[in-house]
Amino acid sequence: MSQELRQNTTGNHVASSNERPAQGGRDLTYDQKKAAEAAFRGEPFNPAWSVAAATVYEGIVSAMCRMQVAALTNPAVEAPEECLTR
Repeated sequence: MSQELRQNTTGNHVASSNERPAQGGRDLTYDQKKAAEAAFRGEPFNPAWSVAAATVYEGIVSAMCRMQVAALTNPAVEAPEECLTR
């Protein structure tokens, strides 16, 4: 699967695939699932997991931190709907 690095609207670089399944998504690998579970549980990252698993882990931890900071700094603002539905 070929990938290219592109810049999203926030200026961060993200990998995008040129080959996408018909449904628009793909299943996570075993280590990506384990990394996601660890991130949600607050467990440490296992260095034996792949780089792709590290990306999943860091993405979840980063999103959770942003939501916590937003809740602490402005409790009157609710989480965006996209955060609640995903």
